Amino acid sequence: MRTPRLRATPPEDSVVEALAACHERIRWFAALAQTLAVRVDAAAADRAEAAAAVIRYFTVALPLHAADEDLALAPRLRALGPRVDDALAAMTAEHLDHAPLLAAVLAPCRAIVAAPTGPAPRELGAAADALAAAFATHLAEEEAVVFPAVAVLPAHDLAAIRAEMFARRAPPS
Repeated sequence: MRTPRLRATPPEDSVVEALAACHERIRWFAALAQTLAVRVDAAAADRAEAAAAVIRYFTVALPLHAADEDLALAPRLRALGPRVDDALAAMTAEHLDHAPLLAAVLAPCRAIVAAPTGPAPRELGAAADALAAAFATHLAEEEAVVFPAVAVLPAHDLAAIRAEMFARRAPPS
């Protein structure tokens, strides 16, 4: 149950590449939560580490990604057409809709961190499956509609978005 190394996205990545990398990490951590629900043969330390990684990703990194989309992308993409506007409205609403799904995954993960030798809380499997399904739909729509719109933004907008994304991830000074 090794977790991927997390880092601030370097400034040389394109905006779409950086967002796509975030999407892959979202999928990976949702799948890790699903794995935690069914893997009974993992060592307690590995279970605790994996559960802590799920908690850390969904409480630290995911909010940064949502802020990137809601604060940096959405304002620059509005008025590019009704399909993009509809996708942006859905994206922003779904970011809020994910909160209870995330809470339903994080609570059992916290229980695993507190007691890694016991069985996974029963509710983790259904909660992780629901979260993974919600993200699958959400991310696919963003990749189909929002990403292509980002790719045609002018260079100065892309540079500003990258700067904002990187600033969100910079260590506090």
